[in-house]
Amino acid sequence: MAVSRGLSGRPSWKREPLDLGKEEAQKPHRATPLRRPVFKPFHDVLRYGHAVGRVRAQERKLLMPHHVGRLVEADFQEALHILEEVEMGDYLAGATTAREVDDGLTAYLHDVYAFLREALPKDSVLFEFFHCRYDFHNLKVLLKARRAEEGEEALLPRLGSLSVEVLKRGVEDPSELPSPYREVVLEVKGRELSPQELDTLLDGYFLRYHLLLARREGSRFLEEFARTAIDLANLKAFLRARRLGKDPESVRRSLVEGGHISTSYLMEAYGDPEEAMLRKLERARYPSRLLEIVGEGEEKPSLSDFDRRSDDFIMDMLRASRRISAGVEPVFAFVRARENEVTMVRMILMGKLHNLAPEAIERMLRKLYIE
Repeated sequence: MAVSRGLSGRPSWKREPLDLGKEEAQKPHRATPLRRPVFKPFHDVLRYGHAVGRVRAQERKLLMPHHVGRLVEADFQEALHILEEVEMGDYLAGATTAREVDDGLTAYLHDVYAFLREALPKDSVLFEFFHCRYDFHNLKVLLKARRAEEGEEALLPRLGSLSVEVLKRGVEDPSELPSPYREVVLEVKGRELSPQELDTLLDGYFLRYHLLLARREGSRFLEEFARTAIDLANLKAFLRARRLGKDPESVRRSLVEGGHISTSYLMEAYGDPEEAMLRKLERARYPSRLLEIVGEGEEKPSLSDFDRRSDDFIMDMLRASRRISAGVEPVFAFVRARENEVTMVRMILMGKLHNLAPEAIERMLRKLYIE
């Protein structure tokens, strides 16, 4: 297989302390669309030239719509046979249980990230940009386990830049951890937080760290992605809170600064009747697509449907970047496409194991990078 295997270890760069100061207030009204230069600086072309060449050669091996259509209609064993046509099929050969499916897909992702790190220039933060999500996930699992709220079964030891052993030591002694994980443990120490409050706290750190890494890379595209991710996370919290009738102060604590839509603007809309709220959201950055996600009238989506629509919104951003031939964009989009494949295949195979009808599985699926 073309995918590199067996790479391990920490990234070669040092992490700088995370500045957790408040982001500069964002204007509530529609932001200026991101303008991309027609020509990239020659330095950018050279810096990511090797990585772009590697991912372009791999794009023809991505999961395609004709694969997905056949997977949805097949039974579990037939689906595994169809997946032999793409790279992840080797990782799922012989799987019969949900645990074996998860283990195979985790091994596949591990090798996708190993391929990424091998292809990237040494000064790129892109590997950390992808991997930090798993460090925050594993830290969240360990903090909950320490409070005897959950076990450690959800740990993903093969993914992330920090080993589970390092994170376990850091939970006991925060000085063992790099920033921003050290700050997370210090903030949690001695506080009685519910599982949901702990999730909210760590998710906020993760989103702000993503934004910091994007700015450190100096990529307007990555920054656009990070800020959009903050907006979508805030909108999901906003939507959930309105449905549950939560008080404004608890909503305010769940929102993260740094997106295109300021948290103060969202809070102004929070207590409004639905029609007035939608009018305010129309004036924000995502007019038509935002209403599609939030849902008008009788078309209010469930939170799982919100996640699907959010993922599709992000995928549309990635598809637009395919016109860019050099720089970080093609590399980032390719790895996100691989992650999206894993999400899609997991949904399909789990649906087969639970005897879901093809129509039910199809409703859960996301857009593909290439259609």
